[in-house]
Amino acid sequence: MAESDAANMPDGRDLLRGMGWEPLPFSCLGLVRKTGEAKGNNIWSWIILVPWSSDGKPWIDGTELVPASLKTQDQERDGIFSKMRDILDARYGETVANRAVDDLIAEILDEG
Repeated sequence: MAESDAANMPDGRDLLRGMGWEPLPFSCLGLVRKTGEAKGNNIWSWIILVPWSSDGKPWIDGTELVPASLKTQDQERDGIFSKMRDILDARYGETVANRAVDDLIAEILDEG
């Protein structure tokens, strides 16, 4: 592929942002969509991409039933994103923090 062709290729990250993917902690991306209603309650589907995961699947997904309330859809969506961040913190927070400390110690020892 010629350099000019490569320069005109779309950036995959830009395409993801155009689809509504939002940045999340630990270099992850999240997407939330309202997928329906049931008896006045809103049904939301969500997915988190974990691109660096060594697990069998590089994503975490789920569905939320949000009881009918006076919240706007944006407020409901923000609440689900908050839950997604909590899930990432619970799953990876300690591991990533420990790795960051280990990397910092190794960097300090390498400089000495």
